[in-house]
Amino acid sequence: GENISEVINHEVKELGGQLLVCTVSYINTSGEKQMFRKYFKFQVLKPLDVRTKFFTTQDDEIFLEAQITNTTPHALHMQKVVLAPSPLYTAADLNFLGSGESIFGESDYINPDDTWQYLYKLTPKMTQDDKTNVKGVSSVGKLDIMWLSNFGEKGRLQSSQLQRLIQPQGELVVTVQNIPHFITSNEQFQVVLRLLNTTDRKYNLHLTLRQLPNSGLVWVGDIKKVVGEVPPCSHLDVHLDLLPVKSGVWDVGDPYSALIPLA
Repeated sequence: GENISEVINHEVKELGGQLLVCTVSYINTSGEKQMFRKYFKFQVLKPLDVRTKFFTTQDDEIFLEAQITNTTPHALHMQKVVLAPSPLYTAADLNFLGSGESIFGESDYINPDDTWQYLYKLTPKMTQDDKTNVKGVSSVGKLDIMWLSNFGEKGRLQSSQLQRLIQPQGELVVTVQNIPHFITSNEQFQVVLRLLNTTDRKYNLHLTLRQLPNSGLVWVGDIKKVVGEVPPCSHLDVHLDLLPVKSGVWDVGDPYSALIPLA
């Protein structure tokens, strides 16, 4: 009339139909060894749907957006969602406010069919020379997700290595380092461009400023400039003046630059 209860844990890594075989061996009152076996069939469904997106800035910083959807019929208690970066990157978790409070508030429960969006910033550890020579696909890291079900059962999901395609850089990379937040019509303002030589050679840089037709912005000063020597894998900052002659949103145009190799 007594019962024996045993809790056995086993990590299930595959979705779909599963078969559990339970074998019990015992010795009866006559001293004979007995055994019986039972089979239990059950379905393992995907508790979470995880989708990722990559956004890359001109400074090679990568923003990873992870969208996590609860696909179960019950609320899940989210214990941990972290990004473990690969050795090529450092990661910053952007899912907390300055006070340390989660952006999702005090509740850690994600309701059925709800989607939470997590954001991480990845910064390459590579030098500029490394970035110039690397091609193809780069692994940025893995997502590690832990939760509790409505019955208190622990769940864990580790993604495969998240990968992004590395776009090859040209010999010259131009980025905007500084531009005013507010610009007033007919008042001159300044833009600072950073010109990066991604090659292993020294160049003499010439810059030509192109004026767009019917644009509300006019370049001030010489439209052809000799910027000077740019050492290998180094940069120069160029200060350019513009005059807004019309109100509205305008494109400053595409400055044309020429790299002249130096002996």
